[in-house]
Amino acid sequence: MMVTNKNYFELFNISIFKVATGSMAPTINEGDIIVVKAQSDYQKDDIVTYSSADSFITHRIVQISNDNYLTKGDANNTNDPAIKKDVIIGKVVMILSGLGIWQEVLTQPTILALIFITLILFDFAFSYKGKEEKKKQVDKIDIDTLKDAQKEAPNKAKLSDDQILALYEKIEAMQKEKTLNEKGLDKKEKEALDYTIDYTVRLDLTKVQKEIDSKINK
Repeated sequence: MMVTNKNYFELFNISIFKVATGSMAPTINEGDIIVVKAQSDYQKDDIVTYSSADSFITHRIVQISNDNYLTKGDANNTNDPAIKKDVIIGKVVMILSGLGIWQEVLTQPTILALIFITLILFDFAFSYKGKEEKKKQVDKIDIDTLKDAQKEAPNKAKLSDDQILALYEKIEAMQKEKTLNEKGLDKKEKEALDYTIDYTVRLDLTKVQKEIDSKINK
């Protein structure tokens, strides 16, 4: 929320809300968790979540007129005031019934403390794998990936064409030797390599997002 500067959680255009009332019963009940995905367009009968003042409302679109969207809770007798598209957060794509209790459990201070301690122990247990994970990302780098990353790289990690080729030769050597030997890299090459690794991770995340989108759309 701090990163996106929004007053609700959003990641890859996906948001998660807990339903506070029964205005959409029996389709969505109080305490249910809903998964909301931002869309380019919304249609009549779509169940959407939109912001209103300091709250969020999840109701069904019953009418669309020009830029005005009229919504209504399935259990309500009257329509809501018309809204504009820019206040709509997204369409409800998944309803998780009965999960509200887990949110209450997991927000208890004692349980949160136990989870936090467990995460720290896992971090200690698996931290030694950090170098191995970095080597796996280096193994994914080819000359095209390195060049593509350089197009976006900040000045401190920017290399000339000759420097790009020289760095790639060193990367190839690491790949052949199956080691992560950064001792042969100067400071700028290390920064360029680290940025390229971040770039490959973003590519992986993009692929995951596309897979999630395809499954949700199905």
